[in-house]
Amino acid sequence: MQLIGRYSSPFVRRVAVTMQHYGMAYEHHSVMPFGAGRGQVARLNPIARVPVLRLDDGEMLVDSAAILDHRDEVAGPEHALVPANGKARRRVLALLAIALGSNEKLVTALYERHFRPKELWHQPWIEACEGQVRDGYLWLEEQFPGPWFTGQAMSQADLTVAVFWSFGMAKRPGIFAKLACPKLRVLSERLEATPAFKAAPPETEMLSNQLGN
Repeated sequence: MQLIGRYSSPFVRRVAVTMQHYGMAYEHHSVMPFGAGRGQVARLNPIARVPVLRLDDGEMLVDSAAILDHRDEVAGPEHALVPANGKARRRVLALLAIALGSNEKLVTALYERHFRPKELWHQPWIEACEGQVRDGYLWLEEQFPGPWFTGQAMSQADLTVAVFWSFGMAKRPGIFAKLACPKLRVLSERLEATPAFKAAPPETEMLSNQLGN
């Protein structure tokens, strides 16, 4: 089984950390979907996005949500980080929807800063995206009762938010350090210290670190 994509992508990393948590062995192919790596990724996913998971029988799974749904199925309902059905499942999916949407807006703003000359930045668009990032994380902070999002057991919502928070702190510390989200900060720090997170450390070169704050 092969996981394609760099851990610098928070979407790739949440898949990697989940598989580490489940104890699922995989071969990591650290490839960026930009520049020289784009063609390689495009042969696996026609829109050249990561992550891609190549199963042992050759089947290709694309998109982190689809990959994690399959990994939950393999892990079984007693171990899956997303409940199989009912209100508990809907709750975790609702939290994930906001986390994923917030992170996608963060990446959109980062791309605007990274791929366009500064004189062509559309500042109102950047500010709108970053406003959605703030609103999303403030909402997630309100939803966190501790010790986990859904009570006494870790779910995919906890793992994903921890990965995304670390990504945000690395790429836009000027936003994330000012967010009044102490519970999310502690959650991320706590999970980053676990073996599953340490086994898939973020790589730093996906986007330039010279993006400002």
